[in-house]
Amino acid sequence: MVSYQLPVLAAMIILQVACSYPNQPSTIKHTADLNSRADNIAHQCCLQLQNRLGDKVLYPQSPAYDDYQSGPLGYWTEQEASIIPTCRILPACSVDVALAISVLAENHCLFAVRGGGHMSWAGAANIQDGVTIDLSAINQVDVSVDSKVTSIGGGARWEDVYLKLDRMGLAVAGGRVAEVGVGGLLTGGGNSFFAAQHGFACDNVHNYEVVLGSGKIINANIEENHDLFRALKGGTNNFGVVTRFDLNTFVQGKLWGGFIINPIETAADQFRYIEDFATASGSGIDPHASVINAYIFGAKGPSAIANQFTYTKPEPYPSILGNFTSVQPQISNTLRVTNLTDLTIELGAGTPNGFRQLFGTATFAANAPLLAHLFSLARAAFLPIQNITNFQASFVLQPISTAITSKAALTGGNSLGLGAEHGNLVFSRILSVPPFFASSPPDFTPSQIGLDLTLQYSLPKDDAAVLNATQTLLTQSIAYARTQNLYNEFVYLNYALQSQDPIASYGPENVARLREVSRSYDPQGVFQTLCPGGFKLWREKDDKGVW
Repeated sequence: MVSYQLPVLAAMIILQVACSYPNQPSTIKHTADLNSRADNIAHQCCLQLQNRLGDKVLYPQSPAYDDYQSGPLGYWTEQEASIIPTCRILPACSVDVALAISVLAENHCLFAVRGGGHMSWAGAANIQDGVTIDLSAINQVDVSVDSKVTSIGGGARWEDVYLKLDRMGLAVAGGRVAEVGVGGLLTGGGNSFFAAQHGFACDNVHNYEVVLGSGKIINANIEENHDLFRALKGGTNNFGVVTRFDLNTFVQGKLWGGFIINPIETAADQFRYIEDFATASGSGIDPHASVINAYIFGAKGPSAIANQFTYTKPEPYPSILGNFTSVQPQISNTLRVTNLTDLTIELGAGTPNGFRQLFGTATFAANAPLLAHLFSLARAAFLPIQNITNFQASFVLQPISTAITSKAALTGGNSLGLGAEHGNLVFSRILSVPPFFASSPPDFTPSQIGLDLTLQYSLPKDDAAVLNATQTLLTQSIAYARTQNLYNEFVYLNYALQSQDPIASYGPENVARLREVSRSYDPQGVFQTLCPGGFKLWREKDDKGVW
C-alpha cells in the first residue's frame, strides 16, 4: 500500500486506462450557456471538470442528473433532493475523485460528497450552486482470495455488499438497512446486527483508501497513517473522500430475525424488557442477539410497538429475547430464518424515499421509569403536529452494550469516545414508520439507552413545526434525565439533528486529536471550508482562522 501524488497530466493518462467512462448523455451542449456565466466560480469549475472528465459531469435537466438527484438513484429525503448543484460529478474510480478535488480546491469551489445520500437534512451530501461529487458509480464489492477482507467502493449501498456475501456464506459488520450507503455509516460509527460480536461497524475497517484535499491518494490503516485511520472511525467527511473501505470478513450462514408488532398498551412491560436486555447483553450472556424497540406514532398518537429482532444464528426464539417474543397479543409476526440481504430490505421498507425526514438523538441510562417518562414527553411533543400531512414517527430504543464499545481498543481505536468504562448504553430515536406498521394499530446505572428521533412528513410548510417539536422533545428529555443523573453526553452522529454537535460529544481529547489530524492531512482546510456539508470539526466560522 503505497502513498502517491498524481500530477494532473499523469492523472489524466491513468484515467484513460483505469477508469471506464459511464455511458451518459453528452453534456457539451451546455457549454455555451455556462460560458455566458463564466464569472460564477461553480460554473467555471464545472467547465474545467467537463473538459477533463467528459460525460462524467452531469447538468440539471439531463436524465442522468435527475436520476441521481430525485429519481430512482436519488436522495432519501425530499430536503436533500430539493438542493440543486450546478453540476454533479459521477466519478468511476479514485483517480477521478482525485482530479475533481484538485480542480475544486485550486479554484476554491464549494462542493459536497455523496455516498448513499441517506442523511436527512438539506446540504448534508448535496450543495446548492456548487459541485456534488456523487460516488454512486464507485460501488464495487471484491472479496480477497482468502475471504478475510471485502473491499467496498465508497458509493456502494449495503444491499450491494450483502447480495454478494450471502451467496458466498460470508458477512461483514455493516449497516442494517439495505439502501443506506456504506461510506456514511462507516465514517459515522455504524451500528450492526453483529455489533455485540464485532463492535461498531467502523471498528471492522481494515484499511481506507482516501483522497485528500491536495488530490493525493493514500491508504490509512493500523500501520500506515494510523492517526488518520483512527480519525475516520467517527470523524466523518472532515479529512478526505474515502473511495474504498476494506472490511474484515467472517463466515456467516443464515440468521433468524424479523418484526413483531404489539399493541401500544404493552409499553410498560417493554420498557422493562429493554432495560433487562441491555444489562444481559452487556454481561456477555449472548452476543448474537440484537433489538430495535420502536414506539409508533401517527395521526392518532402512539398506536403500536414494532420490535425488530435479529439473532445471528439460524436458531428461532433464543432465550435472551424470550421476554419480548412472549408479549401478547401480536398484531403481526415476520420472524423467520433468512439471510442478511432479506432482513435489511425488510428493515428498509420502513424508511422509503420521497418524504421529508428529520433525525435527532440523545443517550440515556437504560432505566425503565426514565424511558416511560421520555415516552410521555414524546406523546406531548408530537400532539400538536400529528395531523400534518403524512406524519409518521417512531420512538426507537437501541441497546449499545459494553460488548460493543469494548471492541474498539482491539482494532486500533476509534474517535467516538465510548468504551467499556461507560457501561451499557442504549440509543433511542424517532423513526419514520413502515407502511405496514402505519396501518396497525433513581440512581445512575451503567446500563444506558439512547434517544434517537426521526420524523416523516410531506410538506415544506411543516418544516418549522416538526423541527420545533423535535428540539422541544430533545431539550425536555435531556433536562429531565440530567435531574435523575441518567444522561450520557454521547450523540450518535448518524442519527443527529443538524443543530446538534456529535463531534463535540466525543470529548475534548478526541476533538483535539481530530483537529490535529485535519491540520496534518488537510492543511489548506479544503474539507472544513469548501465542503460545508456534514458535521464539521470547527462549527463556528470565526473558529476556522487556522487556515
